[in-house]
Amino acid sequence: MNITDLSHLGFLRISGGDAKDFLQNLTSNDVRHLDEHTAQHNSICSPKGRMLANFLLFMMDGDYILQMPKEMVERVRSRLSMYIMRSRVSVTEADLAAVGLSGNAFPESIPSSAMGVSRTDSGTAIRLSDSRYEIVTDPENAERIMAAHEAVGRTHWEHLEILEGIPVILPETEGLFVPQMANFELIGGVSFQKGCYPGQEIVTRTHFLGKVKRRMMLAHVDSGVAPSPGEEVYCGTDAAGTVARAAPSPEGGFDILAVIQIEHEESELRLESGQILRMMQLPYPLP
Repeated sequence: MNITDLSHLGFLRISGGDAKDFLQNLTSNDVRHLDEHTAQHNSICSPKGRMLANFLLFMMDGDYILQMPKEMVERVRSRLSMYIMRSRVSVTEADLAAVGLSGNAFPESIPSSAMGVSRTDSGTAIRLSDSRYEIVTDPENAERIMAAHEAVGRTHWEHLEILEGIPVILPETEGLFVPQMANFELIGGVSFQKGCYPGQEIVTRTHFLGKVKRRMMLAHVDSGVAPSPGEEVYCGTDAAGTVARAAPSPEGGFDILAVIQIEHEESELRLESGQILRMMQLPYPLP
């Protein structure tokens, strides 16, 4: 089993009597289906249906916890705070930390299915996939867990996420993609049955009309320099897509998730640096 320090992640705590309705009215997934035993992918969108942030959402001690890259925490806190008005809600940064574990053999205390949540002696355990789970706890306990194991680097964890086709919105890609472009509905991050939220009309119309011209795809580049989120992908001299995220591959080079125009998915695609994208298979089928 591999253990990873997930200190690049940050957390927001949404608390108060109106917390559930507050999140239900602002996010792409159905918060009413969430309880202490489940987690979900979720996002907030602009009025034009573009993703401004995505996060893992779960509950701890009756509050809602949003987990996301640290560089997104203040952006999301500020945006959510705009909507509080008279709601009985507080949006604060949570003093939490996460440790990631990956492999094949997990303790019996870990949920058996993805997005399952359990309470363990180590903290809140969240099963993320067949091969990954994380423990969310206080920073001091996270340090003790890490000190007892030989850790692998953050890029190992990020590479596993990329192979699983998990998108992440970063400052460089904020507002670029509707959820379907990032395959967010394919990993359970969008409900098409819930009520209104910012951007809902566009996201829902895109779903029911089937007009998705771009999709996130998995690819490899033999490059010594990491592709950057927001970097353009080209077909000939025409812009054909955007890098969403990248991580070093154990075989060398980088594996990336890039949002590509569907009409160019079988064309020769390259980065601005000239590196050719070798397309790979996502773990889920694209519509």
